[in-house]
Amino acid sequence: MTNRKKNSIEIKSELESEIFAIINTILNLNQKYQRGILKELFFQRSIKSATNDLLGLNLSLNKHNIVLSELLNHMNFTDDYYKAIDIINKISSLNFSTNQFPESLSSSILEIPGITSEITASFITLIDALKLDGFDDNELIFGLFKDLKKNFGRFPGLELDKINLQNIFEEILQNEEKIVINKNYRDSIADDLYLLYTIFLKKLNIGK
Repeated sequence: MTNRKKNSIEIKSELESEIFAIINTILNLNQKYQRGILKELFFQRSIKSATNDLLGLNLSLNKHNIVLSELLNHMNFTDDYYKAIDIINKISSLNFSTNQFPESLSSSILEIPGITSEITASFITLIDALKLDGFDDNELIFGLFKDLKKNFGRFPGLELDKINLQNIFEEILQNEEKIVINKNYRDSIADDLYLLYTIFLKKLNIGK
């Protein structure tokens, strides 16, 4: 019991150190850029790198069931964190020729643990619906697909997976009647979705 508590404290301490380092990096980069010390391209790339680190940190928080807001309050670091997020938002909203930032990135940073849960729930609900015996409501499937696409679209860095999901969606749109009357067809769609789901989990390092 003591060892588990110690491990939990150590994990939390390491995550606090990581978030402190990443946020201070973003703030320091912005200060140097504003003072003309850093060139724009180097600044963009450095912020992108720090942002990716921040995304990874959010996933680690989710994996260890640590609430970001509580961690920031404990560190007395909330204001600095949001200053860094504002910097990322401003940069990602600009139309840089290098396309360093996906359009959905800024809105996803703070929401990643919640989005992960919503995507997981959307996948499971849709797959379960497709596996139902006596299925007779393709509108339900289309609605669940749209929910999954919406949640999936809010998660950055999954461009190829989003294309694959869109291809599956277009497949069922072209076979509206078949999705109702052919259980084997529904099972094959469910299998395709489950494969995409496992790929998603592996990218988050939470798959088996």
